[in-house]
Amino acid sequence: MNPVKNIIPIILLIVSAFYGYNNFYKIPEAILTGTVFLPIMLAILALGFTFHFNRSQVFFYVLLIIVANIFHGLHLALTNLSYGLLSGFLPLLLLGITLLPERGIISVRAIPAYILLLLALLFSLFVTTTTPTWGLQIVLTDWLPVHYFDWTQQSQSVVMISVFVFIYMLILYFLKPTSQMATGLGVLVMLIAQLHFGSKEDSLNVFSVIALIMCIYSVIHESWRMAYLDELTELPTRRALREKFQTLGGLYTVAMLDVDHFKKFNDTYGHDTGDAVLRMIATKMNKVSGGGTSYRYGGEEFTIVFNGKDSESSIKHLEALREKIATTPFVINRASRRKNDRRAKTAKNKSVRVTVSIGVADSSENTSAHGVSAWDLLKKADKALYKAKQNGRNCVCD
Repeated sequence: MNPVKNIIPIILLIVSAFYGYNNFYKIPEAILTGTVFLPIMLAILALGFTFHFNRSQVFFYVLLIIVANIFHGLHLALTNLSYGLLSGFLPLLLLGITLLPERGIISVRAIPAYILLLLALLFSLFVTTTTPTWGLQIVLTDWLPVHYFDWTQQSQSVVMISVFVFIYMLILYFLKPTSQMATGLGVLVMLIAQLHFGSKEDSLNVFSVIALIMCIYSVIHESWRMAYLDELTELPTRRALREKFQTLGGLYTVAMLDVDHFKKFNDTYGHDTGDAVLRMIATKMNKVSGGGTSYRYGGEEFTIVFNGKDSESSIKHLEALREKIATTPFVINRASRRKNDRRAKTAKNKSVRVTVSIGVADSSENTSAHGVSAWDLLKKADKALYKAKQNGRNCVCD
């Protein structure tokens, strides 16, 4: 996954949040009055989306945003201790929820997340009602010279927690650069900013609204990804290919690619190793030259579309792809082999050769009044693929 691609929308929303905060009172009074209800409407919408698509992690992000707004809006955290606990626990809870696996919203496996929230609430109630000395020391003690922190009203402990959680979340994002992880990072920044600027109207409206928009965007983006990207290979699916075909016109080339002897490979080494082969091939196909766009058609079959190119100019790029796949050694480790293979315990890692056959067809011979459709060309490419199989495999035919 591309870490830059997933984080760009979140960065743009963060920039817009701080711009909106600095220019909040320049908004006309009539519009400004209506913004009071915007966080409520977005929170209901975000909760509805997360319930409908059963996205528990984003659901709990929304809950944390709601908690921050309730405590701010109703002025429930009036003392320095209670506000410090709120400001320290929200980033820590967001990190804990991010580290927990996606288990659904209403399920037994989601209980740890609810327990985490409940424990934080009970601990905060205990500390704020009893005000123990150790609680005051942990939350409100100045650990470093005060002049280093004169830019914020937050305690040094809260600032250190916020910085720690931000760095941890940033590392997690680059280890797993998904849009959902980017959303968690963005929501964290919004919560920290909201808690830093306090319970003013501009802080409540702007930062909570942007945080909720991030959550809604995450659910929509994840739903799009599940519909249009293949989970195994991360290539666009046949649904995406269908939409691509609707936009094609003029000169273009369609290629069908099939993994040679894939069934035999699966039977010998197991489906896990077969899946690894498909991922390896998809990685190579994603880098195909000539401006080709790759799709997973189904099973071990793939499709490549070259818009604006005929088959002759496309074949050289397909030949380069075929050769790159054929010359890349695929290593099968012992753990991937069949459990009933008695030699697996003693055999060393094995390197095998994976090859593909490719069939090609273009629209250059399209001379009829209405023309042949892209699906007709796909069938022609499939016939050319069958020809490549008959010619001994590991070749390109048109």
